[in-house]
Amino acid sequence: MQLRDYLAVVRKNWWLIALTTVATALSAVVFAKLQQPIYRSSVVVEVTGRLDYGTTLAINNQLRQLSNRLQTVNLAAEVDRRYQFDLGAERLLEKIHTQAFPDTVTIQIDVDDTDPTRARQIARGFAEVFVERETALMEGVPQQERRVVTMLDEPKPARLYWPQLRVFLVSGALLGLVLGLLLAFARDYLDDSLKTVEDIERYIGLPTLATIPRFPSGVRPAIATPGGTGLAPGTGPAERTGAPTAR
Repeated sequence: MQLRDYLAVVRKNWWLIALTTVATALSAVVFAKLQQPIYRSSVVVEVTGRLDYGTTLAINNQLRQLSNRLQTVNLAAEVDRRYQFDLGAERLLEKIHTQAFPDTVTIQIDVDDTDPTRARQIARGFAEVFVERETALMEGVPQQERRVVTMLDEPKPARLYWPQLRVFLVSGALLGLVLGLLLAFARDYLDDSLKTVEDIERYIGLPTLATIPRFPSGVRPAIATPGGTGLAPGTGPAERTGAPTAR
């Protein structure tokens, strides 16, 4: 098939492609609406003071150690008890994710929860308890040797993290477009009828010399007569004037 043949298939089945695209996109939106919304709140803690700035690898290792301390059962239990979430340490740990940024020497704490207000409270709880524990750990260390952990700002207001309606809509439309194209070409492949002059020439491998036009229903083509009048049957002079005919 040549490019024009592909384009002809698309033009002939445009309605099928459009219908599939719209139906799939709407299905994706409905699916997104049925999902339980999850909100995310984030807070950033900064690490300053005594750090080995000699190599990036050393900073990465120290930030990784601090991130691991943030995700301990002991710390989560303290957060659950102090702020009375009544969720348990294990469930709290399932809600948090940490990410270290060596270039700014910070750790971001992300909390996902179905309640936006509680997500922000959990983020604040983990940050505050972590800062308190790190501060207490450094009490017996000389000032110049201390590592200081501080919460840079209040946790961000929780935003909708899942589902992302726009992502579902675009993904559904793209999937529907691909599916529609596949159905269009499958429909064309299964259709072995000859509908156009090009179909006939491609099938028999010979050029078309002439075609017989299709006349609308109720219209008779003109037929050449010996007198050259070119009248259709039943439209002679007698018939047209209504004069009686010889019997």
